Amino acid sequence: MQTFKKFLLGFLLTAMIFSLMACGQNKAVTDNSSANNEKAAAQTDEAKNKDNTTAEDTKPVELKFAMIAFANEIPGWTAMIDAANKKLEDQKIKISIQKIPAQNWPEYYQKVITQMAAGEGADIGRIAESFMPQVIQKGQVVELTEYLKDINMADYFDATFKNAGYQNGKYYGVPSGVYYMVMYYNKDMFDAANLPYPSSDWNNAISFEQVREYAKKLTKGEGANKTFGFYAGPYMAYIGMYSVSLGGKNVFNDDGTCALGSPESKQVYKWFDDMLRVDKSMPRPTDTKVMSATDMFTSGRIAMIVDGTWSHSAIKDIKNFRVGVAAVPAGNGKAYSSMFVDNFVIFKGTKHEEKAWEAIKAIISKEGFDALAPTGVGGLPIVRSTMENLKDEMIGTQFEESDKRAFIDGLDNTLAVPYNENYQEIDQMINAVMDEWLMGKVTSDEFADKVVDFVNEGMQAK
Repeated sequence: MQTFKKFLLGFLLTAMIFSLMACGQNKAVTDNSSANNEKAAAQTDEAKNKDNTTAEDTKPVELKFAMIAFANEIPGWTAMIDAANKKLEDQKIKISIQKIPAQNWPEYYQKVITQMAAGEGADIGRIAESFMPQVIQKGQVVELTEYLKDINMADYFDATFKNAGYQNGKYYGVPSGVYYMVMYYNKDMFDAANLPYPSSDWNNAISFEQVREYAKKLTKGEGANKTFGFYAGPYMAYIGMYSVSLGGKNVFNDDGTCALGSPESKQVYKWFDDMLRVDKSMPRPTDTKVMSATDMFTSGRIAMIVDGTWSHSAIKDIKNFRVGVAAVPAGNGKAYSSMFVDNFVIFKGTKHEEKAWEAIKAIISKEGFDALAPTGVGGLPIVRSTMENLKDEMIGTQFEESDKRAFIDGLDNTLAVPYNENYQEIDQMINAVMDEWLMGKVTSDEFADKVVDFVNEGMQAK
């Protein structure tokens, strides 16, 4: 009996142990199953999140680029933006062009700011240089000074950045291209007169006195067959650049008053006056009314002409005589060239300012200007390597190397037109009364004094 009780007790203990082991194993299986289920769920969620992140990351940020829809310019800007978009692919940024129909820059500007006011403005765009003081003053564009530290200025003709988009030591735009002044001359006429060619060295340019002397010797004939020695437009911006070469100011004094009545500026006005009225070696308005000065030059009727590079395509096509390129005339050796530079800007209100800068940087890259330059749109490229690599195509193979060098070196001697909010209106007022001086009704000093009054009155009305 005692033996049986011991056996029964042992059996029950064994059964309990196995039962507990079974429970433990079931719990372990349950725990493991739960853990596995949780892990699987977590992996599923992670996969879903990863898929969502990837989809979001691969979708590029789209930036709107506003441009005035001049039909002849659309192919050029499109080529430039396409090149920029290729550079931006890895950064997941895409520029889309917004062509704004307008007859002129004022109409375009009004449409741009109307869109901005409605919260539908572009992120980036192109603005005429004459409007830059206005958009800066009204806070419509982003300051780019810090951003510009991100590019190597040695790659660019850096003087072009100091245009009307550069105010009070700060940058608000970057050049979209540049036009500037050079002097073209008829080599055949110089050879026939046994005269040396004008200097191609911008640091040792032909002087005002030499120009006058050469112009007298190169002027021949009368009436419709007369050939003139020299032509340049005596407009406000050009008087400014000549005045600077004499040590004077560029239209405005440091205090904002007009500098065109200074001794330096009056010397420039008198230089024009002597050729117009004393020597008669420069065509007057009655001459250029029938045929423009540029057309007179291409026809072989003007020996030297200071003209903008916007005329180069016509001058490059001249076949009946050899053309040279020289530095602009100067008062004291170093010459300056007024430049005209429209700007790429980032508009205030963009939700993607940093990406907008990356887009601007891609647009003004070598690849961007390599695409734009061959189209002839927007002026000359501001990237040095683009200009050098395409100089034969852009300047012309018929020009000698010294001429090409003079043409390119002008980009390192540019001078900003001192645009302000009233500049264009004042300039138009002055041009409207300029003929009374050019036709000899008032002296050059009297005209200079009148210009000063116009400018100062216009600035006071600001």
